[in-house]
Amino acid sequence: MDYNGGSIIIMGGKNCFAIASDLRFGLDNFTKGQKTPKIFKIHEKLFLGMIGLFGDISTIRQILEYKTSIYLLKKSERIQPLGFSNILSNLLYHHRFAPFLVETVLAGLDEKNRLFIESKDILGAKSATSDFATIGSCSESLNGICGVFWKPEMNREDLFKTISSCLILGLNRNCISGWGGIVHLVSIDGVTSKLIQTRMD
Repeated sequence: MDYNGGSIIIMGGKNCFAIASDLRFGLDNFTKGQKTPKIFKIHEKLFLGMIGLFGDISTIRQILEYKTSIYLLKKSERIQPLGFSNILSNLLYHHRFAPFLVETVLAGLDEKNRLFIESKDILGAKSATSDFATIGSCSESLNGICGVFWKPEMNREDLFKTISSCLILGLNRNCISGWGGIVHLVSIDGVTSKLIQTRMD
């Protein structure tokens, strides 16, 4: 799972959430790229983060794009976080005998703007939370850092500062993550994306 490196954090706030990742693409200890997306926008209020084998990430992304497009054509409405979560879990479990080597996190706001945060293992087993979730090569240190700094009902500005600080602190202690980061801040008003600087060595 750590062959390509990478780490992702999701944090919930007051009617908003933030999702952040590093930008490094590695082949074990060799850095191959510095602009690798690990976070994918499903729509304006739903984001998916994936860490693992990059080929499997690309495959899952293509399958999910197809399935969500079919859903939009049939229902004439955007898919809700819970429905998307069920599709993803079904996809991962369907390949349980030759699993996709990916960890996933999902965050969104439903039709009533209620927060939805969930992480999954390679078989699609769900772990829902209302505060924060981390995956990747430094998820253990990120969990500890987020547990210290996260506070309930944070506004957009505080949430951005907190998740940025947690990502930078976590990546400083992990050599197969880093090389810059990106934060997507999602609220009922829209999406704001910002690049952040991290260690580049």
